[in-house]
Amino acid sequence: MVKAYKLVTECTFQAPAKAVWDVTVNVTSYPEWWPYMSNVVIQGNETTLQEGSNIHYTIKGLLPHSLQFQTHVTRCTPCSRIEMTASGDLEGTGISSLEEHNGITLATFQWDVVLIPPLLNSLSQWGLFHKIFVWNHDFAMRSAVKNMQKRVHHAIA
Repeated sequence: MVKAYKLVTECTFQAPAKAVWDVTVNVTSYPEWWPYMSNVVIQGNETTLQEGSNIHYTIKGLLPHSLQFQTHVTRCTPCSRIEMTASGDLEGTGISSLEEHNGITLATFQWDVVLIPPLLNSLSQWGLFHKIFVWNHDFAMRSAVKNMQKRVHHAIA
């Protein structure tokens, strides 16, 4: 039996959606400001994420295992929504959405995934490991959001 993870991060930016969008789609810059994202490669001549993009990621939180996975962008509505599928060490779907109200943007990043490496998949069956993995994801995302907020603020300043 495969144990699924629903990983959701919500955050607020004191900025218009366009500014948050510009940072979000510039995936090759992630390692500059996201401490747990060690490598991002977008295939082709693209410099930013868009519909049809294929991106390879390597990420490592506090747990002693890196995850390598690829995403394929299946839908991209500028300044609003990105939908993607993931394969590799993670398999599933991801949705990033932005909602702006009076110059304040709510961003929601959601992943519905399973862990594919046999050891991690086996460990996922244990409730404690499941909680630790979710905590590790949340820890890495809190760091990313904090740095992303600084990057967005700097872009609009």
